Amino acid sequence: MRQIQDGVPAALADEPDAVHGLRTSVRRLRNVLAAFRKYVDKEPAAELRSRLKEWGDVLGRARDLEVRAEQAAEAAEAIGLDAASRAALLDPLRATHAQAHADAARWTRSDRSRDLDRLLAEWAAAPPLTERASRPAKKAARRVVRRQADRTLDAARRLDDPEAAHELRKAARRLRHTCDAITRPPVELLGRRTKDLGSAGHSIQSVLGDHRDALLLADHVREHANGSEAYDAVIDLCQERALTALSDLPTALAVLEANAR
Repeated sequence: MRQIQDGVPAALADEPDAVHGLRTSVRRLRNVLAAFRKYVDKEPAAELRSRLKEWGDVLGRARDLEVRAEQAAEAAEAIGLDAASRAALLDPLRATHAQAHADAARWTRSDRSRDLDRLLAEWAAAPPLTERASRPAKKAARRVVRRQADRTLDAARRLDDPEAAHELRKAARRLRHTCDAITRPPVELLGRRTKDLGSAGHSIQSVLGDHRDALLLADHVREHANGSEAYDAVIDLCQERALTALSDLPTALAVLEANAR
Protein backbone atom coordinates (compact mmCIF):
# COMPACT_ATOMS: atom_id res chain seq x y z
CA MET A 1 0.00 0.00 0.00
CA ARG A 2 2.91 2.33 0.73
CA GLN A 3 4.26 1.65 -2.77
CA ILE A 4 1.00 2.92 -4.22
CA GLN A 5 1.08 6.13 -2.21
CA ASP A 6 4.76 6.70 -2.91
CA GLY A 7 4.22 6.31 -6.65
CA VAL A 8 1.52 8.97 -6.98
CA PRO A 9 3.64 12.18 -7.24
CA ALA A 10 5.84 10.89 -10.07
CA ALA A 11 2.81 9.51 -11.95
CA LEU A 12 0.99 12.84 -11.67
CA ALA A 13 4.09 14.54 -13.09
CA ASP A 14 4.16 11.95 -15.93
CA GLU A 15 7.78 11.08 -15.26
CA PRO A 16 9.16 8.25 -17.43
CA ASP A 17 7.56 4.90 -16.52
CA ALA A 18 5.93 6.43 -13.42
CA VAL A 19 2.38 5.67 -14.56
CA HIS A 20 3.53 2.14 -15.34
CA GLY A 21 5.00 1.78 -11.85
CA LEU A 22 1.86 3.07 -10.15
CA ARG A 23 -0.40 0.91 -12.31
CA THR A 24 1.71 -2.14 -11.47
CA SER A 25 1.43 -1.41 -7.73
CA VAL A 26 -2.35 -1.06 -8.02
CA ARG A 27 -2.62 -4.29 -10.01
CA ARG A 28 -0.35 -6.14 -7.61
CA LEU A 29 -2.56 -5.31 -4.64
CA ARG A 30 -5.71 -6.33 -6.57
CA ASN A 31 -4.11 -9.62 -7.56
CA VAL A 32 -2.84 -10.40 -4.07
CA LEU A 33 -6.31 -9.74 -2.65
CA ALA A 34 -7.75 -12.12 -5.25
CA ALA A 35 -5.13 -14.79 -4.61
CA PHE A 36 -5.67 -14.66 -0.83
CA ARG A 37 -9.44 -14.22 -1.08
CA LYS A 38 -10.12 -17.09 1.35
CA TYR A 39 -8.15 -15.29 4.04
CA VAL A 40 -9.94 -11.90 3.90
CA ASP A 41 -13.60 -10.97 4.33
CA LYS A 42 -15.37 -11.18 0.99
CA GLU A 43 -17.35 -7.92 0.92
CA PRO A 44 -14.61 -5.53 2.13
CA ALA A 45 -12.15 -7.18 -0.25
CA ALA A 46 -14.58 -6.85 -3.16
CA GLU A 47 -15.08 -3.15 -2.39
CA LEU A 48 -11.35 -2.48 -2.27
CA ARG A 49 -10.66 -4.47 -5.44
CA SER A 50 -13.44 -2.58 -7.24
CA ARG A 51 -11.94 0.80 -6.31
CA LEU A 52 -8.47 -0.36 -7.30
CA LYS A 53 -9.79 -1.59 -10.65
CA GLU A 54 -11.43 1.76 -11.32
CA TRP A 55 -8.14 3.54 -10.73
CA GLY A 56 -6.13 0.91 -12.57
CA ASP A 57 -8.33 1.26 -15.66
CA VAL A 58 -7.68 5.00 -16.05
CA LEU A 59 -3.98 4.49 -15.37
CA GLY A 60 -3.98 1.62 -17.84
CA ARG A 61 -5.37 3.71 -20.67
CA ALA A 62 -2.69 6.34 -20.12
CA ARG A 63 0.03 3.71 -19.94
CA ASP A 64 -1.15 1.80 -23.03
CA LEU A 65 -1.17 4.99 -25.09
CA GLU A 66 2.25 5.95 -23.76
CA VAL A 67 3.63 2.59 -24.89
CA ARG A 68 1.86 2.78 -28.25
CA ALA A 69 3.26 6.24 -28.97
CA GLU A 70 6.78 5.14 -28.00
CA GLN A 71 6.60 1.98 -30.10
CA ALA A 72 5.11 3.82 -33.06
CA ALA A 73 7.97 6.34 -32.95
CA GLU A 74 10.55 3.55 -32.74
CA ALA A 75 8.96 1.62 -35.62
CA ALA A 76 8.72 4.73 -37.78
CA GLU A 77 12.40 5.40 -37.14
CA ALA A 78 13.36 1.79 -37.86
CA ILE A 79 11.76 1.73 -41.32
CA GLY A 80 12.73 5.33 -42.19
CA LEU A 81 9.24 6.80 -42.46
CA ASP A 82 9.37 10.31 -43.92
CA ALA A 83 8.90 13.27 -41.59
CA ALA A 84 5.40 14.21 -42.76
CA SER A 85 4.05 10.67 -42.49
CA ARG A 86 5.74 10.24 -39.12
CA ALA A 87 4.17 13.41 -37.73
CA ALA A 88 0.75 12.43 -39.08
CA LEU A 89 1.02 9.12 -37.26
CA LEU A 90 2.60 10.26 -34.00
CA ASP A 91 1.07 13.66 -33.24
CA PRO A 92 -2.51 12.36 -32.72
CA LEU A 93 -1.20 9.48 -30.61
CA ARG A 94 0.76 11.84 -28.38
CA ALA A 95 -2.22 14.15 -28.02
CA THR A 96 -4.48 11.24 -27.08
CA HIS A 97 -1.92 10.05 -24.54
CA ALA A 98 -1.73 13.55 -23.02
CA GLN A 99 -5.53 13.56 -22.62
CA ALA A 100 -5.51 10.08 -21.10
CA HIS A 101 -2.84 11.13 -18.62
CA ALA A 102 -4.90 14.21 -17.70
CA ASP A 103 -7.90 11.93 -17.10
CA ALA A 104 -5.80 9.66 -14.88
CA ALA A 105 -4.45 12.65 -12.94
CA ARG A 106 -7.98 14.00 -12.51
CA TRP A 107 -9.19 10.69 -11.05
CA THR A 108 -6.14 10.51 -8.78
CA ARG A 109 -7.03 13.91 -7.34
CA SER A 110 -10.77 13.17 -7.09
CA ASP A 111 -13.07 12.30 -4.21
CA ARG A 112 -13.04 8.69 -5.47
CA SER A 113 -9.31 8.58 -4.93
CA ARG A 114 -9.60 10.08 -1.44
CA ASP A 115 -12.19 7.41 -0.60
CA LEU A 116 -9.72 4.78 -1.80
CA ASP A 117 -7.00 6.33 0.37
CA ARG A 118 -9.26 5.96 3.40
CA LEU A 119 -9.95 2.32 2.53
CA LEU A 120 -6.25 1.62 2.15
CA ALA A 121 -5.52 3.23 5.51
CA GLU A 122 -8.24 1.14 7.16
CA TRP A 123 -6.87 -2.06 5.65
CA ALA A 124 -3.32 -1.16 6.69
CA ALA A 125 -4.46 -0.54 10.27
CA ALA A 126 -6.78 -3.54 10.64
CA PRO A 127 -7.20 -5.86 7.63
CA PRO A 128 -10.55 -7.74 7.77
CA LEU A 129 -9.25 -11.30 8.02
CA THR A 130 -11.18 -14.56 8.12
CA GLU A 131 -10.63 -17.45 10.50
CA ARG A 132 -8.41 -19.12 7.91
CA ALA A 133 -5.85 -16.35 8.42
CA SER A 134 -4.93 -17.88 11.78
CA ARG A 135 -3.40 -20.90 10.05
CA PRO A 136 0.39 -21.24 9.63
CA ALA A 137 1.54 -18.57 7.19
CA LYS A 138 3.99 -20.63 5.15
CA LYS A 139 1.50 -23.44 4.62
CA ALA A 140 -1.18 -20.97 3.50
CA ALA A 141 1.25 -19.18 1.19
CA ARG A 142 2.33 -22.43 -0.46
CA ARG A 143 -1.28 -23.39 -1.11
CA VAL A 144 -2.03 -20.00 -2.65
CA VAL A 145 1.03 -20.16 -4.91
CA ARG A 146 0.16 -23.72 -5.96
CA ARG A 147 -3.36 -22.62 -6.85
CA GLN A 148 -2.10 -19.70 -8.95
CA ALA A 149 0.44 -21.90 -10.73
CA ASP A 150 -2.28 -24.44 -11.53
CA ARG A 151 -4.57 -21.66 -12.74
CA THR A 152 -1.85 -20.44 -15.11
CA LEU A 153 -1.13 -23.93 -16.43
CA ASP A 154 -4.85 -24.55 -16.97
CA ALA A 155 -5.08 -21.34 -19.02
CA ALA A 156 -2.07 -22.45 -21.08
CA ARG A 157 -3.81 -25.72 -21.97
CA ARG A 158 -6.71 -23.79 -23.52
CA LEU A 159 -4.65 -21.72 -25.96
CA ASP A 160 -6.72 -22.94 -28.92
CA ASP A 161 -9.47 -20.62 -27.67
CA PRO A 162 -9.07 -17.07 -29.13
CA GLU A 163 -9.65 -15.55 -25.67
CA ALA A 164 -7.21 -17.90 -23.95
CA ALA A 165 -4.10 -15.79 -24.51
CA HIS A 166 -5.72 -12.90 -22.63
CA GLU A 167 -6.72 -15.21 -19.77
CA LEU A 168 -3.24 -16.74 -19.68
CA ARG A 169 -1.63 -13.31 -19.48
CA LYS A 170 -3.89 -12.34 -16.56
CA ALA A 171 -3.22 -15.63 -14.76
CA ALA A 172 0.53 -15.30 -15.24
CA ARG A 173 0.45 -11.74 -13.95
CA ARG A 174 -1.45 -12.79 -10.82
CA LEU A 175 1.02 -15.63 -10.26
CA ARG A 176 3.90 -13.19 -10.54
CA HIS A 177 2.34 -10.65 -8.20
CA THR A 178 1.44 -13.32 -5.65
CA CYS A 179 4.96 -14.71 -5.62
CA ASP A 180 6.47 -11.22 -5.40
CA ALA A 181 4.30 -10.37 -2.39
CA ILE A 182 5.56 -13.29 -0.32
CA THR A 183 9.21 -13.43 -1.38
CA ARG A 184 10.25 -9.77 -1.22
CA PRO A 185 11.02 -7.61 1.83
CA PRO A 186 9.52 -7.11 4.31
CA VAL A 187 7.68 -10.45 4.00
CA GLU A 188 10.17 -12.96 2.49
CA LEU A 189 7.92 -15.80 3.61
CA LEU A 190 8.97 -18.28 0.90
CA GLY A 191 12.21 -18.70 -0.98
CA ARG A 192 13.90 -19.52 -4.26
CA ARG A 193 11.36 -21.93 -5.72
CA THR A 194 8.55 -19.41 -5.29
CA LYS A 195 10.73 -16.67 -6.76
CA ASP A 196 11.37 -18.89 -9.79
CA LEU A 197 7.62 -19.42 -10.24
CA GLY A 198 7.11 -15.67 -10.09
CA SER A 199 9.84 -15.16 -12.68
CA ALA A 200 8.20 -17.73 -14.95
CA GLY A 201 4.87 -15.92 -14.61
CA HIS A 202 6.60 -12.64 -15.42
CA SER A 203 8.16 -14.14 -18.57
CA ILE A 204 4.79 -15.39 -19.83
CA GLN A 205 3.15 -12.06 -19.05
CA SER A 206 5.94 -10.17 -20.88
CA VAL A 207 5.84 -12.41 -23.97
CA LEU A 208 2.07 -12.12 -24.32
CA GLY A 209 2.15 -8.41 -23.50
CA ASP A 210 4.73 -7.75 -26.22
CA HIS A 211 2.64 -9.80 -28.66
CA ARG A 212 -0.52 -7.87 -27.77
CA ASP A 213 1.19 -4.46 -27.97
CA ALA A 214 2.62 -5.22 -31.41
CA LEU A 215 -0.73 -6.40 -32.78
CA LEU A 216 -2.58 -3.39 -31.33
CA LEU A 217 -0.04 -1.03 -32.86
CA ALA A 218 -0.39 -2.78 -36.23
CA ASP A 219 -4.17 -2.35 -36.01
CA HIS A 220 -3.80 1.29 -35.04
CA VAL A 221 -1.42 2.06 -37.92
CA ARG A 222 -3.64 0.17 -40.37
CA GLU A 223 -6.66 2.20 -39.27
CA HIS A 224 -4.68 5.44 -39.46
CA ALA A 225 -3.35 4.57 -42.93
CA ASN A 226 -6.87 4.27 -44.35
CA GLY A 227 -5.63 2.31 -47.35
CA SER A 228 -2.42 4.32 -47.91
CA GLU A 229 0.64 2.22 -48.74
CA ALA A 230 2.94 4.69 -46.98
CA TYR A 231 2.58 2.81 -43.69
CA ASP A 232 2.74 -0.77 -45.01
CA ALA A 233 6.32 -1.24 -43.82
CA VAL A 234 5.40 -0.13 -40.28
CA ILE A 235 2.48 -2.59 -40.20
CA ASP A 236 4.71 -5.41 -41.48
CA LEU A 237 7.32 -4.65 -38.82
CA CYS A 238 4.69 -4.72 -36.06
CA GLN A 239 3.32 -8.04 -37.26
CA GLU A 240 6.84 -9.49 -37.45
CA ARG A 241 7.51 -8.40 -33.87
CA ALA A 242 4.24 -9.94 -32.72
CA LEU A 243 5.25 -13.30 -34.19
CA THR A 244 8.75 -13.01 -32.73
CA ALA A 245 7.33 -12.39 -29.27
CA LEU A 246 4.94 -15.32 -29.54
CA SER A 247 7.76 -17.64 -30.57
CA ASP A 248 9.20 -17.28 -27.05
CA LEU A 249 6.00 -18.53 -25.40
CA PRO A 250 6.71 -22.31 -25.50
CA THR A 251 10.01 -21.79 -23.67
CA ALA A 252 8.36 -19.60 -21.03
CA LEU A 253 5.61 -22.18 -20.50
CA ALA A 254 8.15 -25.00 -20.22
CA VAL A 255 9.98 -23.06 -17.49
CA LEU A 256 6.71 -22.58 -15.60
CA GLU A 257 5.80 -26.26 -15.85
CA ALA A 258 9.26 -27.33 -14.70
CA ASN A 259 9.13 -25.04 -11.66
CA ALA A 260 5.54 -25.99 -10.83
CA ARG A 261 6.34 -29.69 -10.45
